[in-house]
Amino acid sequence: MPEQTIIGDKLWDEILKAIVYVMPEQLFPLIKEVYGKEYPPDTPVRLLGTEQSTYSGNSKAPPSSTLMDISLLIADKDYYHIECQMKNEGLLVIRMISYDLNYAIEYCTSQDDPNGELIIRFPHSFVLYPEQNNNLPDSLQCRIIFQDSSEHIYRIPTVKIQSYSLDEIHEKHLSLFIPYLLLRLKPRTHSKKYPLSKKELTSFLDEIIVILQDDLTNGYLTKQKCSDYINLLLPTSRHVFFHHPEYHKEVLRMTKPLIYLPSMQIMDLEARIAEMDSRMKAVLAERDSALAEKDSEIARLKAELAALQ
Repeated sequence: MPEQTIIGDKLWDEILKAIVYVMPEQLFPLIKEVYGKEYPPDTPVRLLGTEQSTYSGNSKAPPSSTLMDISLLIADKDYYHIECQMKNEGLLVIRMISYDLNYAIEYCTSQDDPNGELIIRFPHSFVLYPEQNNNLPDSLQCRIIFQDSSEHIYRIPTVKIQSYSLDEIHEKHLSLFIPYLLLRLKPRTHSKKYPLSKKELTSFLDEIIVILQDDLTNGYLTKQKCSDYINLLLPTSRHVFFHHPEYHKEVLRMTKPLIYLPSMQIMDLEARIAEMDSRMKAVLAERDSALAEKDSEIARLKAELAALQ
């Protein structure tokens, strides 16, 4: 499969989106880390729309919109919003407030039955920082003062990937961090005092592969998902080692088998078919349950109609 080339910081957003789209349950350990909330592996996850209309005071200006990175519903009740951010932007918290308010209005508005009062619940939000930077905040916050002078601190947790050791990532099953780990070596590629050696790169990749293999052995990852993570290291390597092709070549050597046997292809296809079959059965079971509920409601309405006649 040819490598995709994505230029600039957009790559890191796209990696997160790819993981969430293909294996959304990989977010569960991260959500546990941020909010302490645990979900079983088979908990349903629904991806929500990320486009939001942007108001312009200029009537002649064309309609515009902004895009959030990730918005989703877990277990049919918990709403989450995740942004992947490379730099420490001072006004990011304002953007997060805007995103979350629009998100809450669209998805999380309800009515209190006793008195008809409207309720808006903000989603669980956090910002993921992939790159190492000493200036990254532990949280984003903004003091909001309402017209009645009451105040509220709007606080958004942040997650700094490079602050986690490989042991912590392994222990907490934060495999979602793995495609971003090569960023840890980027400063060494242009360091004259402590240049990155091929041996260090090889050792680092060995540790990453051991983490994935251990999670595969213990059932935290399937063979296909393990392979997906390995493949995500390739565009990362291409980006990080753009000016050092010898390092990228070493990553390719360690992450791609030299010989791809037909039996290996068969195993991969069988794993994909099994996973798709499992997902299809879950979808059909959900559909059958909904149809049964509707049939029951129709039967009840027919009984009421018959009683009136």
